[in-house]
Amino acid sequence: MEGTLQTGSIVVGVDTSTSSMTALDWATEYAQDAHAPIHLVHGFSHDRPDLVFNMGADPEDLYAAGERVLVRARNRIQLRDRMIQVSTSHPDGYPAAALVRASAHAQLVVLGSHGDSMLHISSLGETAHQVAAHAACPVAIVRKDSAVESAFGRITVGVDRSDLAAKALAWAFDEAERTGAEVLALHAWQPRDAKDPGLGSADWASYTAACRSQIEGAIAQQQVQHPKVKVLTEISDGNPTRSLVRESHASDAVVIGARGSGGFEGLLLGRVARDVLGHATCPVVVMH
Repeated sequence: MEGTLQTGSIVVGVDTSTSSMTALDWATEYAQDAHAPIHLVHGFSHDRPDLVFNMGADPEDLYAAGERVLVRARNRIQLRDRMIQVSTSHPDGYPAAALVRASAHAQLVVLGSHGDSMLHISSLGETAHQVAAHAACPVAIVRKDSAVESAFGRITVGVDRSDLAAKALAWAFDEAERTGAEVLALHAWQPRDAKDPGLGSADWASYTAACRSQIEGAIAQQQVQHPKVKVLTEISDGNPTRSLVRESHASDAVVIGARGSGGFEGLLLGRVARDVLGHATCPVVVMH
């Protein structure tokens, strides 16, 4: 059953997993500050090995279990803030599809890095990966061990010269102004050799200077709109994934574009975004 979704809601995917509850708490705090309603989505996860092809599972029992998940999630929100408007959806089928549909009307989709599947083999669950790749709005992925109420006071944003990086920078500034945090704008890139096509006809020093000029220009535009936000800029020769994961240990969130300036046309989720989602220790927000 699909419930009514208010435009601009914070959409949250919920199940029985620990990371889902951590994501719900993070989304609740975000909704409080943003004065936004929350829309809860619970879909039946088909990949649980104990429920293959629904063997031994009565559809009515599965539906009732899902309704209990939604009731508990609603109660968890209202224990923190009864003023938050909460709506729910309990669609049939894969949860990723329902969350992607909802993203067309949401301001943010939030879900845990792993659901209640018993197959926790990869560093990022399949639902989280699919939603991060296909959503129409920003997506926040929260790991079960994320410090939801951390007090680092820093939003780290991965920047390059892509349009999505500009969106990530704008989101980071908005969030920093809302929470009183500082922004760390981080650009790291590792040329394979002196003939790396990414350098073109320039050497590393020239590339760094040109990159810094463009990135600092983008930052200056944001500072005009957010003059009270403190900004740190780091441009280095290094592995971008390692740099962003390292900074995640001292950040309230890492913000990145779904894909950077590299890769091929049509790529939905770049290598850096995928790897940061799998290994960062704080919530990661992916921009589309």
